[in-house]
Amino acid sequence: MRKILVFTASRAEFGLYKQILRKIKQSSLLDLILVAAGDHINPNKGLTIKEVSQEGFQVITLPHCFPKSDNVKEISRYVARVCTQMADVIEANKPDTLLFLGDRHELLGLATAAVLARTPIAHIAGGESTEGAIDEQVRHALTKMSHIHFASTFEYARRIRLMGEEAWRIHVVGAPGVENIHRGESMSPEEIMAQFGINIDQPLLLITYHPETLTLNFSPAHKVNTLVSALKEFADFQQVITYPGTEVGYQDVAKAWKDYAQGQPNVKLFKSLGSRGYLGVMKCAAAVVGNSSSGIIEAPSFNVPTVNIGDRQKGRLRAESVIDVPCRKEDILFALHKALHDEHFRRQVRQTKNPYDPYGDGNVSGRVLLVLESLPLDRWLLEKKLDFPSPEEGACYGS
Repeated sequence: MRKILVFTASRAEFGLYKQILRKIKQSSLLDLILVAAGDHINPNKGLTIKEVSQEGFQVITLPHCFPKSDNVKEISRYVARVCTQMADVIEANKPDTLLFLGDRHELLGLATAAVLARTPIAHIAGGESTEGAIDEQVRHALTKMSHIHFASTFEYARRIRLMGEEAWRIHVVGAPGVENIHRGESMSPEEIMAQFGINIDQPLLLITYHPETLTLNFSPAHKVNTLVSALKEFADFQQVITYPGTEVGYQDVAKAWKDYAQGQPNVKLFKSLGSRGYLGVMKCAAAVVGNSSSGIIEAPSFNVPTVNIGDRQKGRLRAESVIDVPCRKEDILFALHKALHDEHFRRQVRQTKNPYDPYGDGNVSGRVLLVLESLPLDRWLLEKKLDFPSPEEGACYGS
């Protein structure tokens, strides 16, 4: 059997992996090795390793492998710890393929260990763009270190091809988060009320704001406070806020949210809703607010409008349900009123098509599994070369 090593370091990432992990576990040709670190084992981020275990997966945890603070030096040390500890895991388990998703900084350590061990890398969600975050550079570096690419859309596959990656290595599979929606992987209103005390019969906003790690002119807390000044004018809405991801400045964002939530009965702040809880709340939300990729990728499949703030997600493909605004109070207020009260816009949202579901079936895990089971594991896979497309080349990628 082929050993597939999958690495996860956050609640959001694990939620996106879930269907793929299940398919690998069920396959008679593949053996799953799941490794967790980062937010999953960080006591300040909700210890979401519990969610991984509750899904029935056996998991290897990297001891003490999470950033102790959110400054540049400590996060750099965290990346180094991932590299050294994953070198031990790779040597002990000798996986045939390493699979990871996205653009998180710790993946640089993971990819380095795999490249040095001559372990083929399969990367999910390359070719995308987040111009307001350091993730932009990380993602493209990971693309050049990887041997197989699972792209969310044909446009993202084209971008990977333009980076000199050979066409046979690129497979358009759709976005993993969309498959969770197709498969009904979301909490019911009754579960949401029982577990989180959120009454979905009342109008609500789902809010997540991450630091813009390439923005130098204002602190993350300043931007959150600008968003707060707008949200205060929607006190008749329940405001469900989730913690930001672990990166430089996230602690200031979390503190700003704590200060806002204190004494505000309509504001509910959570370290984690879990993947099912998050999708369940999103499905019931009047709008998604902030700068999370979920507002761009998943919300359109629920026909829920998104108010996307700032430049963090700049460069991503968008559905017509997404309203982009700078982080200024008057612009945020305009966008919120449009998302919540403009009937013409809301009719448009109800008819929107999600570009991250290119085949309309959400079968991302099936397409990924087919490649992992049939991939030729030989020197040909490891020997990469620059191969830029000709002007006449069409979009001929595996699916």
